[in-house]
Amino acid sequence: MESHAIIASLPLSGDDRAEFIRAANAVFESVIERIEPNHPEMTRNLWDAGDYVDRHLLHEGMLPISQDYALSLIDAFLVHHVIDLAGEADRLAARRA
Repeated sequence: MESHAIIASLPLSGDDRAEFIRAANAVFESVIERIEPNHPEMTRNLWDAGDYVDRHLLHEGMLPISQDYALSLIDAFLVHHVIDLAGEADRLAARRA
């Protein structure tokens, strides 16, 4: 059943933020399995769901936005963020080698 909740201000807080972090973590695991990064553990160590939700997913210019639509954006856009993290993990690994 679809929710009719609207996000009208940022940052997300409380239960809303917790729900978005849970969703982001679930999508992250799905994406990391699909892209098979060279350094999956290092990529996981770089992942911060709270930072993604707070700083990357939504911005003021997108408001107001339905909560359901905003949650769907995680599925649509997180792959690019994870690819960036995997690239950073590759660079870190190369410096350590």
